[in-house]
Amino acid sequence: MQPPAVPAENGDLTNRQGALRVTLIYAVFSALWILLSDQAVSLVFKDPVTMTQVSIIKGWLFVAITGLLLYVLVGRLVRQLQEAHRLQTGLLMEKQRSLDLLAAISDHSEDAIFAKDLDGRYILFNRAASGFVGKSAADILGRDDLALFPAEQAKMLMDIGRRVIASGRAETNEEALDTAQGPRIFLATKGPLRTPDGRVVGIFGISRDITERKRAEISLYDTGERLRLLVDHSPAAVAMFDRDMCYLIASKRWLMDFGVTGCNIVGRSHYDLFPEIAEDQRDIHRRGLAGEVFLPQDIRFVRANGRVQWLRWSQRPWFQFDGNIGGIVIFSEEITDRKLAELSLLESEKRFHDIVEASADWVWEVDAQGRYV
Repeated sequence: MQPPAVPAENGDLTNRQGALRVTLIYAVFSALWILLSDQAVSLVFKDPVTMTQVSIIKGWLFVAITGLLLYVLVGRLVRQLQEAHRLQTGLLMEKQRSLDLLAAISDHSEDAIFAKDLDGRYILFNRAASGFVGKSAADILGRDDLALFPAEQAKMLMDIGRRVIASGRAETNEEALDTAQGPRIFLATKGPLRTPDGRVVGIFGISRDITERKRAEISLYDTGERLRLLVDHSPAAVAMFDRDMCYLIASKRWLMDFGVTGCNIVGRSHYDLFPEIAEDQRDIHRRGLAGEVFLPQDIRFVRANGRVQWLRWSQRPWFQFDGNIGGIVIFSEEITDRKLAELSLLESEKRFHDIVEASADWVWEVDAQGRYV
């Protein structure tokens, strides 16, 4: 890399200042020499011939002394200029190294990095940015967004640039653009480009392609929305819990069966909502969080207000993408009325059996075909 040239205005200023100093010193010395030496000769010598000879010698001395003086002054000026040039060259080379490092970093970045002047024309365009628009930096520098994107998208980008320049503050936006790689979505941060004295001379920008992330977010949202609709409108009572037994989602039937309609239970603890849950049932939950699956079974659930609910329920763990258990899902069916009818029938049968057993008479029962039952 060739050393960068010293700016002409800086060199000219240094040269003029040095020349002015040399000139002033020479002028002052010459004036004093002429004034004082002539007075000294007139005071010491009266003979015209002698004065002429002394004046000739004085002239030669003036030439010798001023020549030596100029040699000293010019030599010092040259050394000062060389030192100033060396310092300026060093600073410029350091600046060039910084620029080369910045260029190397930007060209090896997968993010689009760019800069624009106050008129929105590109003055920096890295390799990744070139790849997105399908044009080289040489074809882009000096042109604005109208040369790269559809008019509506170009106007949106240029409006953002003007807003950043007017406010003097950086801002981050999601930008949907048509590129050489197809429609893409970028997370773009843009800020004012300033000189060392703080003057805004344009904007800089860093745009990251988040298309795949946005697609994943949309897919995840769609999946979550489908799950919510499926659970919410399921005819069965279903609830999904995390590892702390806090609600993630619950069906409307669950809310109705357990009397918690009209309130948002997502994020709330199952045990805070139903502190009456027995310890043996809590132990089943813990076993489910350890990976155990429970097939349908009936349980008697005594509510805090004394009401008894009969439930047929099952439980199984659900798994995260990494294979770890994320929580449990409980499926429940309110069977209180059916269970009470069964219990009532059993009670009636028991009473009938007790009556028969206690009777002294013969009692029997036959079916329609006359067979004993």
